[in-house]
Amino acid sequence: MVRLLIVIALVVILLVIFRNRRNKISNNPDIFKILIFVIIIGAIVFFLATSGRFILPQILQIIKIGIPFLTKFIGL
Repeated sequence: MVRLLIVIALVVILLVIFRNRRNKISNNPDIFKILIFVIIIGAIVFFLATSGRFILPQILQIIKIGIPFLTKFIGL
């Protein structure tokens, strides 16, 4: 998992370097910025999916506990 994080960080760094070089050459639409965001969001989703057995059940427990209080304050 740590190796994957290092690879993703290296890819993002390379895309930032290519983006800076391209901005010096021309002012075309910035596809590298979109690629950087897609890679970062994809990595976050991947890490949440692979470690979901720890994170997602806790979030669901908090929601399950919080819904009765929320409905009490709303007045449903």
